Amino acid sequence: MRTYQGDFFIDLPRPTVWAFVTDPHQMGSCIPDLLQLDVESETRFRALVRVGVGPVRGKFNLQTELTVTEPEKSGELSIRGGGMGSRVDMKTKLTLSDTENGGTKLDWRCDAVISGPIASIGGRLIDNEAKKITEKMFANLRESLSSVSKQAAAASADTEEPGSTD
Repeated sequence: MRTYQGDFFIDLPRPTVWAFVTDPHQMGSCIPDLLQLDVESETRFRALVRVGVGPVRGKFNLQTELTVTEPEKSGELSIRGGGMGSRVDMKTKLTLSDTENGGTKLDWRCDAVISGPIASIGGRLIDNEAKKITEKMFANLRESLSSVSKQAAAASADTEEPGSTD
């Protein structure tokens, strides 16, 4: 099993971040090299993604399900699937906490098991690629949330009255 983890801060209140990370359309769009996204329910989606490790390139079909462990604070994404004779099974834990400035800290931890021909390409190569993909997904998530934050700030500025000293 491989484990990857990280965190980031975003200038949005926790309920807004929670709404984003529990929306399958929003979370699905953060997956790197996404070719197709099919939302099945409020907690499940399927994704077709392009993968490549060294000379091996192809597509993986992934099924993702969100389980809320504590509303507006923590949840787990279960990602399973495969392609090219290989399988991936990932569990990603997301934990949100309030920051002093009214923003949110998002901590994440991903445990992944990869099997089949892709896993046999060499531990270090597959580990680096899996880490890169996982970190890219969370970088995409941070970028998407930053965009939401900027839109919220712009909307707030547009609604302020001229001459306001707030």
